[in-house]
Amino acid sequence: MRMKRSGRTSIVVVITIVLVAAVVGLFLLAGESPTGVGVKFLTSLAKGDTKTLADLSYMEGNTPQQVEEKWKQTKDATKYWMFAFSVKNTTLQDSDSASLVLDWIKNASNPSAYGEEFELPMVKVDGKWKVDVRAISREMYPALPK
Repeated sequence: MRMKRSGRTSIVVVITIVLVAAVVGLFLLAGESPTGVGVKFLTSLAKGDTKTLADLSYMEGNTPQQVEEKWKQTKDATKYWMFAFSVKNTTLQDSDSASLVLDWIKNASNPSAYGEEFELPMVKVDGKWKVDVRAISREMYPALPK
């Protein structure tokens, strides 16, 4: 007796699940390290969580409310933008600055999308790691706050 399968699992779904599991694993293992904060920031960026983005962003001269408002504008401008990433490594420049080297896939829903290397700059502010938003390459993500 043969059983029929009602559907097939898409390779995109499998890859997405693996990437999400890897991100969650990195986050749980990394804690409040630059890697952990960077992954939390990028996960919040993917979800459009403007409150967490504002909390993890460093934008000198702006209040937390101003930073959150800028992230809301970015969210509105990029609501259809999809990306995927993996952390290749983390480099500590000194005790107050670091960067995450990322394999970054822009427009991840496009079948011909490919990975590019970008860095996510990190700074320690008042003892907490934050992403230096103004130092992120504008080629990495469109409409970043200024």
